[in-house]
Amino acid sequence: MTSKEAFATKLPPDLKHSLDEVCRKLGLKKNFVVETAIREKIEDLLDIHDLEEAIKEGTSFRPWQEIKKKWRKKGQR
Repeated sequence: MTSKEAFATKLPPDLKHSLDEVCRKLGLKKNFVVETAIREKIEDLLDIHDLEEAIKEGTSFRPWQEIKKKWRKKGQR
């Protein structure tokens, strides 16, 4: 069994009520739902960050003439 650490946070009453209701209706443990939600959110945030970085790197526009000129120079060497 993996070790666990305590994590406490304050939630808005409506969110706490929704969590309680979902867990009760579906027979789930709150720890499982919260851990799963946090893991998924972290993955989403990292995916967004990676996408933003890829967009920044991929949007450096260079005119076709410049690219063609460099390509020709490489072929002559």
